[in-house]
Amino acid sequence: MKKIHFIIATLLLTGLMGNTQSINGHWYSRDGTRQYQVSQSNGQWEATLIHSERPGEKEGRLVLSKLRRKKNKYRGIISAADGELKTTVTIRVSRKNNRVMLLKLKRMLIMDVTIRWYRDPLL
Repeated sequence: MKKIHFIIATLLLTGLMGNTQSINGHWYSRDGTRQYQVSQSNGQWEATLIHSERPGEKEGRLVLSKLRRKKNKYRGIISAADGELKTTVTIRVSRKNNRVMLLKLKRMLIMDVTIRWYRDPLL
């Protein structure tokens, strides 16, 4: 009987820990000048720019698209906030802090770039 309770408790805790890796929600850039809303629809994730204090950037622009989950990573396309440049991106939640999302952008001639987004502390 004790083994059954232990197994059930372990499965519940494992299920709860798996939910902490979700990227859905409200995120912001390191300096706080951009805010994004990440949501899931039809098995894919998207991120929309919902607020920007930088000149020339329009709110409502799709920044991340076609994100698909593969194990603990997401892969898809990232667009510049002005909409001109696109590249592939690999996203994962930081191992040290699950409130930090790491976006690794692929570059052809120079080294890859890693950007950090931070989960809204009020949520």
